[in-house]
Amino acid sequence: MRRLFRFLLTLSLFAGTQAFARAQTAASAEIALIDAANFPKISALVDVYDANGEFIAGLKPSDVTVYEDGREGKADTIRRAEVPVQAVVAINPGPPMAIRDSNGVSRYDRVIAALGQWAESQPADSADDLSLVSLSGSLINRANARDWSVSLNAFKPDLRKSTPNLQTLAIALDTVTAPTPQPGMKRAVLFITPRMDDPNIDNAVAPFIQRAVDARVRVFVWFVDAEEQNVSASANAFRMLAQQTGGAFFAFSRNEPFPDLNAYFAPLRNIYQITYTSSLTTSGDHTLGLYIETPQGTIPALDKTFSVNVQPPNPIFIAPPLQITRQPPADDPYNAEILEPSQQIIEIIVEFPDGHKRRLKRTTLYVDGQAVAENTKEPFEKFLWDLSALDRSGQHEIVVEAEDTLGLTKSSIGIPVTFTVIHPPGGVELILAKYSNHLVMGALAFAGLALLAILVRSRVRNIPESRRKKNRKAKEDPLTQPVPALTEPPVSATKKVKSQPRFGWITRQSRLPSAPAYLIRLTNGGEPASASPIPVIEKDTTFGTDPVQSMLVLDDPSISPLHARIRQTREGYFVIMDHGSVAGTWVNYEAVPREGVRLKHGDRIHFGRLQYRFDLSQPPAESEPKVVPLK
Repeated sequence: MRRLFRFLLTLSLFAGTQAFARAQTAASAEIALIDAANFPKISALVDVYDANGEFIAGLKPSDVTVYEDGREGKADTIRRAEVPVQAVVAINPGPPMAIRDSNGVSRYDRVIAALGQWAESQPADSADDLSLVSLSGSLINRANARDWSVSLNAFKPDLRKSTPNLQTLAIALDTVTAPTPQPGMKRAVLFITPRMDDPNIDNAVAPFIQRAVDARVRVFVWFVDAEEQNVSASANAFRMLAQQTGGAFFAFSRNEPFPDLNAYFAPLRNIYQITYTSSLTTSGDHTLGLYIETPQGTIPALDKTFSVNVQPPNPIFIAPPLQITRQPPADDPYNAEILEPSQQIIEIIVEFPDGHKRRLKRTTLYVDGQAVAENTKEPFEKFLWDLSALDRSGQHEIVVEAEDTLGLTKSSIGIPVTFTVIHPPGGVELILAKYSNHLVMGALAFAGLALLAILVRSRVRNIPESRRKKNRKAKEDPLTQPVPALTEPPVSATKKVKSQPRFGWITRQSRLPSAPAYLIRLTNGGEPASASPIPVIEKDTTFGTDPVQSMLVLDDPSISPLHARIRQTREGYFVIMDHGSVAGTWVNYEAVPREGVRLKHGDRIHFGRLQYRFDLSQPPAESEPKVVPLK
């Protein structure tokens, strides 16, 4: 009857503590670690346990709702991972452990043998973090299973002289709550103790329960004592310690089989790795919270703070062209319709100063503030710049802008690009350049004909004088002369041939037209050249190589299409002006300013390399020099 009463009392106490534990335990989720190293992909290690402390398996990404700074999002992936355990074995020695069985083996020896077998069964690559403590303090800290087993076997406490107390449990909690060597590791304490003769044991254990719960440490208790002590006050207090912290209670008195520590630690080795795509656009501290749908309902994981550095992408030009020359094709140098190159390749690189490389949304090339090319898909680092609209020399600024998938944008520094546009020559210069071969052939043919004429004339001169006289007498004999059938009035020998002043020369020998002024062509030595003077007849006379823009065409490479202008004022004097020519216009070796220069009789004018003297038809009378005597 006594044994039955003891069994019923133990059963009732166990049922009561189980009910109390279930009332105090609920399903939970906790974010163990947030990793933003691969931003904008952020991963988090998350523990998810049911009300019985068992890991909830089988979760899918759709079961997880992400709240980043309060903004709702979805998880991209979720996978189950395995982490090692940080465990402390706390041996609280006392006389009950020294009791031996019929084979002479003590209870303590049986405990050490069970722990040693577990340590030997661990894989060589196990990363479990194991420690061993006792009344005297820490025996070994953060060791692997093999080293920990050596230390365990070397520990020989004086069991009969030891007095068990809660100091061992305090040392164990101090050791296990140290920072874990690996993120996501869970903590556990295996407390091996006999009974403690403390009438106030419940109140003494309560703070340790609270401390373990706050640190999320599971406490497993091996109660090593006589069987009748399983219902003692200390046994009940230690049973409550195990149940309240999510651990387990085991009583050993004689031959009971020891639990497998792997079964204890298995739920602690599981963790979820959840990843999601962040939408953060600012650096600093942010919060992450989760809501997880499970068969037991929605389990929240409270917000956890993390930091991230976010900066916009930085585009940089790679060897940008500083100068571009556009000109006609080499095989068609006089084609005014085509200028090459028509396109220019621009290459860039995009850096991420925050160290978080991510996808780009677009890159845009700007010229003088206007978008000329844009990439919205790979490759983002190359542009094809259309140059067909740039037909004038000048300078343009290019800038490139990059935008990432977060909407962050940044522009590069501006790079000036100088354009030189070379147009083919026009007017007479174009004709001379384009048909130079034909002109050379014509000149050679003319020279050949002239040489032939000279040879014929010299041959005629070599005819004997007697023969020439005979021929002349025959021509003078009226009887031998032919008689014309019809006669026409003779043409006047003084008939003038109209000149072509528009092209700056007179095509046939003729009398110069009357003009108020003339331009006399000079040689490089300043002497009058053999060319006919150019009469300045019009009130406004233009000079250049383009016959469309110029009234007088000057044929020289130094002359611009519209080079200069001579205008006669109402007062009757002449003013010369330059039209922005390349080689310039000069009067008496001084450049003509923008407002022009009034010409005087005898002024020397340079149109580029061509030199002329300006002469008035009616030059002013030269004043007599006056001799003034010195006082």
